[in-house]
Amino acid sequence: MGRAGALTEAEKRAIWGWRAEGLKLSDIATRADRSRNAVKRFLDQPDATPGYVGNQNARKFTGPAQTCVFNKLRAAPRSPLKALTMQVNTGRSQRKPVSREIVRRNMADDLSFRRAIVRQPLSRENRLRRVAFAMQNLNKIEEHRKVIFTDEKKFNLDGPDGYSGQWVRTGEFPDRVRRHTGGGSVMFWMAISSAGKMALLKTPARITSENYVAMLESSRVATIFGETHPEGWTFMQDNAPAHAARNTKSFFAREGWHVMDWPAYSPDLNPVENVWSIMSRRMYAGNRQYESLSELEAEIIEVWASITNAEVRSLLTGWNARLHRCVNKEGANVQNF
Repeated sequence: MGRAGALTEAEKRAIWGWRAEGLKLSDIATRADRSRNAVKRFLDQPDATPGYVGNQNARKFTGPAQTCVFNKLRAAPRSPLKALTMQVNTGRSQRKPVSREIVRRNMADDLSFRRAIVRQPLSRENRLRRVAFAMQNLNKIEEHRKVIFTDEKKFNLDGPDGYSGQWVRTGEFPDRVRRHTGGGSVMFWMAISSAGKMALLKTPARITSENYVAMLESSRVATIFGETHPEGWTFMQDNAPAHAARNTKSFFAREGWHVMDWPAYSPDLNPVENVWSIMSRRMYAGNRQYESLSELEAEIIEVWASITNAEVRSLLTGWNARLHRCVNKEGANVQNF
């Protein structure tokens, strides 16, 4: 049995980090010294009031009300729970309105809100290269501490890229329909390591070899890397065209950067993706949208500042386990994004 009492903010951040890393509930509970049920309750309802488990005697739907919900969901499977509750209560002026808790509880047996799975397509050759990469770097903990992990991400005014969630009946799967984005976006580049946060830089919307190299030079990130890793460091980047261009490779050779040979189609092996995921959850919580690019950029900077070096380090400590999973799964995806 783990400790009792409400979770602290530090514990909540740690649990999110371990979950993003792919740990099982039982492993998270052991690390947090909390019961498995306490961890599960928090992950299921992170904003719920501590200790509140809802009205266990909430009344059941009548047949017509349940039919109404299913019909609404068939027409709009991405409807939020609040909107569904309002629709169920439409025309109930002479009767007591039902609460969101009642709607949620009545739907729980037959429906769940899930996101379509997003995975990189992996050919047999891709999987073999991923296994070879994992085997080459497996258990080299001291070398792992020297790696500077990097990645770019686009942030949209109206929400994160990816597949939106939808209500589906038990046993069914969400449609693979990508949400529409519009209204503008900004691109950022991030670097992290075992020392914590290294850099977050705004980039042009379209990254070319020329502006990529210019960003690395003008920001003097190599100086930051050298100061935090005086014993030496290895630069990690994916295989985007700008990264693999001849001009970029010439820059690395000229400056003496040691660049990791990263396998194609492997964002699931990059811990930076987990940091992006944490930032997106905080930025777009409650389906928040932004009115202007300046507002969006300010929020990105603020959320980045709120992430602690301890959170980043907790993600990096699990990288060896991630490589193990890649080998055990014969190069298949180890995490969805």
